[in-house]
Amino acid sequence: MKYIVISDVHSNLEAFSAVVDSFPERSGSRIISAGDVVGYGADPDECIALARSLGAANIMGNHDAAVIDRTDISFFNRYARAAVLWTKENTGEAGLEYLRGLPLVREEDLFTVAHGTLHCPEGFIYMMGAAEALHTFEVLTKQICFVGHSHVPGVFILREGRLFQSFKRKIKIEKDASYIINAGSVGQPRDNDNRACYCVYDTDKGEVEFRRIEYDIKTAHDKIIRAGLPEMLAERLWHGR
Repeated sequence: MKYIVISDVHSNLEAFSAVVDSFPERSGSRIISAGDVVGYGADPDECIALARSLGAANIMGNHDAAVIDRTDISFFNRYARAAVLWTKENTGEAGLEYLRGLPLVREEDLFTVAHGTLHCPEGFIYMMGAAEALHTFEVLTKQICFVGHSHVPGVFILREGRLFQSFKRKIKIEKDASYIINAGSVGQPRDNDNRACYCVYDTDKGEVEFRRIEYDIKTAHDKIIRAGLPEMLAERLWHGR
């Protein structure tokens, strides 16, 4: 079976549509989202509708939570706060109701999904280093935890009490190890690669592959400007950071 894992779409319909067009065969596949379908971009309702049409098993990210008043935006930077306020005003009731129904954590047969960390999912902590990874490994009951939030794809591996980090395009899932896998970002990559990012977990092959997809950045950029959102949110799409 193939699990297609996406995260941090952030209302970027052009990136999301390009990623969906690149998906491997969907029959026998399950689409998993690690949160933040909205925020930053200009198409929140359209991205929610696309996620729903795909039957994506989604969870709540910090921007999703902020738009429905379930997290404190005083900790957001000024650009993120502006995007949250704009998104609240420009998301229909059906979209808001969808966001309200999202869980913070999702348990699948073979893995768990959280937005930032598993040990404190409601805190939306960034999984950036060894300390956060080890805390999540302590509470992880599955072999794998998929996360997002940092917009940087990569893998933490715990094997025989030792922690490793990998940024390889493809990794083998070994029986004697546990994994925290950041799927990267569909709509706003921050690893200096402006292509949309997601990953595919192939359980038959026992491997996870990261995929990068080019998309129409100019259209996404221009929509943000026309919407009156901060110009920085548009410009950063070109640079992938």
